[in-house]
Amino acid sequence: MKWQEWQTLADNAAYWDDRNEKGLLKAEYVTGHTLRLWFEDDLDVSIYELDFYPLLVEENPGGVFDLLKDAERFRVVRGEYALIWPNPETGADDGQTIDVAPECVRFFCERYGKVLKASPIRNTSAERRAA
Repeated sequence: MKWQEWQTLADNAAYWDDRNEKGLLKAEYVTGHTLRLWFEDDLDVSIYELDFYPLLVEENPGGVFDLLKDAERFRVVRGEYALIWPNPETGADDGQTIDVAPECVRFFCERYGKVLKASPIRNTSAERRAA
């Protein structure tokens, strides 16, 4: 259900007008399937904690995400614009890398995550028009 909600939004071209995702600055493993995530915003940073367990295990989107059910694989993560799990054997970004677009990660953070620091400058032009 959560992944379907994301897919519906991702497929809505009008939603993306005037949006500019600057991406992840950092991702840090916390515990279990929880990550602390730093997003770059205009002149500021937003920080969230997000438990991926409901997204990866309970909802089970399948495909490459099945590999992230393994706690050891999940733990080795980076935030470098996208959310990246490198090849566990080499540490390289190659055919074994799993990555998630920052727009998708922020979507889940804003809906299901815990806000640790909200940027007061986060609003995009489209969000300001809607307010």
